[in-house]
Amino acid sequence: MPEERADPRQVRSREAMVAAATELLTQGGLEAVSHQAVATRAGVGRATVYRHWPDLLGLRLAALQAGMPPLSSAPEDVRAASIAEPRAELVHYLRQLGERLDDAQAGAVLAAVLGGAQHDGGMQHLRQTLLTQIVDALRPAVAAAVERGRLRVDVTAETFAMTTVGPLVYQRFLVGSPLGPDTVDSVVDAALRAWAP
Repeated sequence: MPEERADPRQVRSREAMVAAATELLTQGGLEAVSHQAVATRAGVGRATVYRHWPDLLGLRLAALQAGMPPLSSAPEDVRAASIAEPRAELVHYLRQLGERLDDAQAGAVLAAVLGGAQHDGGMQHLRQTLLTQIVDALRPAVAAAVERGRLRVDVTAETFAMTTVGPLVYQRFLVGSPLGPDTVDSVVDAALRAWAP
């Protein structure tokens, strides 16, 4: 049986609606994302939005998922440098995370997910997905740092994420300061010192 291909117009329409929902989320928070607002922003009929997302939570979850893409892999030169010194890869991923936290869209998404995860299963799933992405990105470099004697043998990617991501979130959202490379580097170095053998 031949594979059924998606109608390119429907794909473009869905992409426009997700982009509109994510913009609304960034500008006005989760409450700003409604079927009517997305339809108006995307230039489609409200029935079209309902066809893709019959319930409001599904629409909001689509906006949140689009606003938090996974961290991209470290470039080859960073991975090569990490063979000798795992710090390079750790810094790469945490700088990338810092840039995302500084971004208005990513900040709005994170705030909505963390707030909503207290009461909603879909938001809890998104929070876990985000956490897993961060920890999985750090995992090879943390394992390499343990193997090379830079970190204690009991340090896991989860432990390292706790001691680095926490301070970055604190600095960005509680203090309100942007996360430049120097801030990220100092957080990584503090964690490497704290967990040194």
